[in-house]
Amino acid sequence: MMISHSSSSLVVQCSAVCRAGRKSSLVSSTSKKVVRGGERMETKRHHRRAVPPCSSSSAATGTTETTTTTSAVKLSKADIKMELIKLGAKTDRGQLLFPQKAYAPMDDYNRKHREKIKLLVESLIEEGDGNGIVGKKELLNGSWECVLATKQIFRSSPFFMAIQDSFGDAMFGDSKSSEVFFRLHDLQVMSWGASTVGRVAQRINVEKKTLESDFDTILFRSTVIPILGWFKLLPTFGGRVVSFAENVEVEETTGRVDLELMKTRVERTEGIPEPPLFLPWFLDRDYPVNKVWKMLPWNKGKAPLATTFVKYVDEDFRVMADRDGECFVYVKVFE
Repeated sequence: MMISHSSSSLVVQCSAVCRAGRKSSLVSSTSKKVVRGGERMETKRHHRRAVPPCSSSSAATGTTETTTTTSAVKLSKADIKMELIKLGAKTDRGQLLFPQKAYAPMDDYNRKHREKIKLLVESLIEEGDGNGIVGKKELLNGSWECVLATKQIFRSSPFFMAIQDSFGDAMFGDSKSSEVFFRLHDLQVMSWGASTVGRVAQRINVEKKTLESDFDTILFRSTVIPILGWFKLLPTFGGRVVSFAENVEVEETTGRVDLELMKTRVERTEGIPEPPLFLPWFLDRDYPVNKVWKMLPWNKGKAPLATTFVKYVDEDFRVMADRDGECFVYVKVFE
């Protein structure tokens, strides 16, 4: 049994009283409960008194001593931001959170990290002044790199945001249709390590109402057959997929951001080999997604629109949320 210093003093005094021939009832009235495992000891004399969390109280020689056993310290903004960045490193920018059933039986892998991310984001939002981003809209300007996401990190692109919004709340079985789409997308491009997502970034200009989002993709990074041989079966190549959005409207009181996807482009990227054969012809060309989107019969002439929300922003840190509440954490970079 583990007993705190103050409770040890109490036991010594009680023993002395017993040796002096006092009645045992005096001992029971002095100490009612001793809780095992280093937890607090409550006395009958203080039974109705509220004990602050993370503390222990004991009575000895007519006084009360309070000892802090754990600390529920409120983190500063800087500490919260650093914790989120650390969680991004621990979970491969959130891509090891496995938040979808498609990854079963690993649904619970890193669940504690996912819960901690949610609590930290809520704490960071509470640090704000409660007025959304009133007077802070200009802080959105600049280049940002995504360091943590609670869903697939490429979904920070306006292209995939528009796909998610086009599905709306439609359901496929017991899952949202948009989630089923992204699961199928994962199975198509991520199976056997066929595709790897590199740097994910955004560039925002509030005055010009534009947003550019890009992510680096590397195809066939490793294609060998162990034991049989270590030679590559397929060449490694890739590029930077850039999405361009215009008509970006920011509602300061709610943090709501509405945008319209206009075009996409696959650019050559330093350090990533170009595609083989005739495929380089498709690089560095603009593809009019907006026009094609409107021509698709199921879109009924509607433009590719998307909505996202600024949950927090300051000079070097930004937290966004999609329509389903999934978070994307960015840090400002200087290119």
